[in-house]
Amino acid sequence: MSKTVPVISGDAMFWAYDVALGVLFIEAARVGAETPADLRPSWWPELEQDLRTHALVGSSFAVLLDDFSVEQRHVLLKCVVEAAHRIEARGGVSRDELSTWPDLEESATSYLRGAEHINAAPLVELAEALVDLAAGTLPPAPAERHWYYGTPKGRIVQGG
Repeated sequence: MSKTVPVISGDAMFWAYDVALGVLFIEAARVGAETPADLRPSWWPELEQDLRTHALVGSSFAVLLDDFSVEQRHVLLKCVVEAAHRIEARGGVSRDELSTWPDLEESATSYLRGAEHINAAPLVELAEALVDLAAGTLPPAPAERHWYYGTPKGRIVQGG
Protein backbone atom coordinates (compact mmCIF):
# COMPACT_ATOMS: atom_id res chain seq x y z
CA MET A 1 0.00 0.00 0.00
CA SER A 2 1.15 3.52 -0.67
CA LYS A 3 2.17 5.82 2.13
CA THR A 4 -0.32 8.28 3.52
CA VAL A 5 0.07 11.66 5.16
CA PRO A 6 -2.62 13.01 7.47
CA VAL A 7 -3.63 16.56 6.60
CA ILE A 8 -5.44 18.18 9.53
CA SER A 9 -7.28 21.43 10.14
CA GLY A 10 -9.22 21.79 13.37
CA ASP A 11 -11.20 18.60 13.91
CA ALA A 12 -11.28 17.72 10.22
CA MET A 13 -8.75 15.73 8.26
CA PHE A 14 -8.04 13.69 5.18
CA TRP A 15 -5.25 11.42 4.03
CA ALA A 16 -2.96 12.38 1.16
CA TYR A 17 -0.78 10.16 -0.97
CA ASP A 18 2.72 11.24 0.05
CA VAL A 19 4.11 11.32 -3.49
CA ALA A 20 1.31 13.57 -4.75
CA LEU A 21 1.54 15.86 -1.74
CA GLY A 22 5.31 16.05 -2.10
CA VAL A 23 5.18 16.93 -5.79
CA LEU A 24 2.52 19.56 -5.11
CA PHE A 25 4.47 21.06 -2.20
CA ILE A 26 7.78 21.21 -4.10
CA GLU A 27 6.04 22.95 -7.00
CA ALA A 28 4.34 25.30 -4.50
CA ALA A 29 7.74 26.15 -3.00
CA ARG A 30 8.97 26.90 -6.50
CA VAL A 31 5.96 29.17 -7.10
CA GLY A 32 6.67 31.16 -3.95
CA ALA A 33 10.39 31.36 -4.64
CA GLU A 34 9.64 32.93 -8.03
CA THR A 35 7.81 35.81 -6.37
CA PRO A 36 10.07 38.89 -6.35
CA ALA A 37 11.93 39.04 -3.03
CA ASP A 38 10.54 42.47 -2.16
CA LEU A 39 6.99 41.09 -2.45
CA ARG A 40 7.58 38.00 -0.31
CA PRO A 41 6.78 38.16 3.40
CA SER A 42 9.73 38.09 5.78
CA TRP A 43 8.70 34.61 6.99
CA TRP A 44 8.68 33.11 3.46
CA PRO A 45 11.99 31.20 3.90
CA GLU A 46 10.51 29.26 6.84
CA LEU A 47 7.34 28.41 4.91
CA GLU A 48 9.38 27.38 1.87
CA GLN A 49 11.49 25.11 4.08
CA ASP A 50 8.34 23.61 5.64
CA LEU A 51 6.97 22.80 2.18
CA ARG A 52 10.22 21.19 1.06
CA THR A 53 10.59 19.27 4.33
CA HIS A 54 7.05 17.88 4.12
CA ALA A 55 7.74 16.89 0.52
CA LEU A 56 10.90 15.00 1.39
CA VAL A 57 9.85 13.27 4.59
CA GLY A 58 6.51 12.16 3.17
CA SER A 59 4.52 10.12 5.62
CA SER A 60 6.86 10.79 8.54
CA PHE A 61 4.70 13.58 9.94
CA ALA A 62 1.31 15.21 9.51
CA VAL A 63 0.53 18.47 7.77
CA LEU A 64 -1.10 20.57 10.50
CA LEU A 65 -2.69 23.56 8.82
CA ASP A 66 -3.51 25.09 12.21
CA ASP A 67 0.22 25.42 12.91
CA PHE A 68 0.40 28.16 10.27
CA SER A 69 -0.78 31.71 10.97
CA VAL A 70 -3.74 32.95 8.94
CA GLU A 71 -1.39 34.90 6.65
CA GLN A 72 0.97 31.94 6.23
CA ARG A 73 -1.92 29.58 5.50
CA HIS A 74 -3.23 32.05 2.89
CA VAL A 75 0.16 32.21 1.12
CA LEU A 76 0.61 28.44 1.40
CA LEU A 77 -2.76 27.76 -0.21
CA LYS A 78 -2.24 30.41 -2.88
CA CYS A 79 1.07 28.76 -3.84
CA VAL A 80 -0.49 25.27 -3.77
CA VAL A 81 -3.33 26.34 -6.07
CA GLU A 82 -0.92 28.02 -8.50
CA ALA A 83 1.31 24.93 -8.39
CA ALA A 84 -1.66 22.73 -9.31
CA HIS A 85 -2.54 25.04 -12.21
CA ARG A 86 1.03 24.91 -13.51
CA ILE A 87 1.18 21.15 -13.26
CA GLU A 88 -2.19 20.88 -15.00
CA ALA A 89 -0.99 23.17 -17.81
CA ARG A 90 2.04 20.87 -18.29
CA GLY A 91 -0.15 17.76 -18.36
CA GLY A 92 1.31 16.36 -15.16
CA VAL A 93 4.86 15.72 -14.01
CA SER A 94 7.23 13.17 -15.49
CA ARG A 95 10.04 11.35 -13.75
CA ASP A 96 12.46 13.08 -16.14
CA GLU A 97 11.16 16.48 -15.01
CA LEU A 98 11.42 15.56 -11.33
CA SER A 99 14.99 14.43 -11.86
CA THR A 100 15.85 18.08 -12.69
CA TRP A 101 14.36 19.40 -9.44
CA PRO A 102 17.20 20.11 -6.97
CA ASP A 103 15.16 18.65 -4.11
CA LEU A 104 14.97 15.25 -5.80
CA GLU A 105 17.52 15.02 -8.62
CA GLU A 106 18.77 11.45 -8.85
CA SER A 107 16.21 10.06 -6.40
CA ALA A 108 13.25 10.82 -8.71
CA THR A 109 12.74 7.15 -9.61
CA SER A 110 12.53 5.99 -6.01
CA TYR A 111 10.55 9.08 -5.00
CA LEU A 112 7.87 8.23 -7.56
CA ARG A 113 8.03 4.55 -6.56
CA GLY A 114 8.86 3.57 -10.12
CA ALA A 115 6.12 5.61 -11.80
CA GLU A 116 7.06 7.36 -15.02
CA HIS A 117 4.45 10.12 -14.76
CA ILE A 118 2.13 11.73 -12.23
CA ASN A 119 -1.16 12.85 -13.76
CA ALA A 120 -2.33 16.37 -13.07
CA ALA A 121 -5.95 15.63 -12.12
CA PRO A 122 -5.23 14.01 -8.72
CA LEU A 123 -2.86 16.89 -7.86
CA VAL A 124 -5.47 19.49 -8.76
CA GLU A 125 -8.06 17.61 -6.70
CA LEU A 126 -5.59 17.44 -3.77
CA ALA A 127 -4.96 21.20 -3.98
CA GLU A 128 -8.72 21.84 -3.95
CA ALA A 129 -9.10 19.55 -0.94
CA LEU A 130 -6.41 21.49 0.95
CA VAL A 131 -8.27 24.75 0.28
CA ASP A 132 -11.62 23.22 1.29
CA LEU A 133 -10.16 21.68 4.44
CA ALA A 134 -8.64 24.99 5.52
CA ALA A 135 -11.94 26.78 4.80
CA GLY A 136 -13.96 24.17 6.69
CA THR A 137 -15.91 23.28 3.55
CA LEU A 138 -14.51 19.83 2.79
CA PRO A 139 -17.48 17.45 2.47
CA PRO A 140 -17.47 14.78 5.15
CA ALA A 141 -16.34 11.31 4.20
CA PRO A 142 -18.74 8.40 4.69
CA ALA A 143 -19.21 7.33 8.32
CA GLU A 144 -16.11 5.92 9.99
CA ARG A 145 -14.01 6.49 6.87
CA HIS A 146 -11.64 9.15 5.54
CA TRP A 147 -11.01 10.74 2.18
CA TYR A 148 -7.72 9.83 0.58
CA TYR A 149 -6.53 12.36 -2.00
CA GLY A 150 -3.77 12.36 -4.59
CA THR A 151 -3.85 8.68 -5.53
CA PRO A 152 -3.36 7.85 -9.21
CA LYS A 153 -7.11 7.11 -9.32
CA GLY A 154 -8.00 10.40 -7.63
CA ARG A 155 -9.95 10.69 -4.40
CA ILE A 156 -10.90 7.40 -2.80
CA VAL A 157 -12.46 6.39 0.51
CA GLN A 158 -10.21 4.77 3.08
CA GLY A 159 -10.98 2.88 6.26
CA GLY A 160 -14.11 1.36 7.67
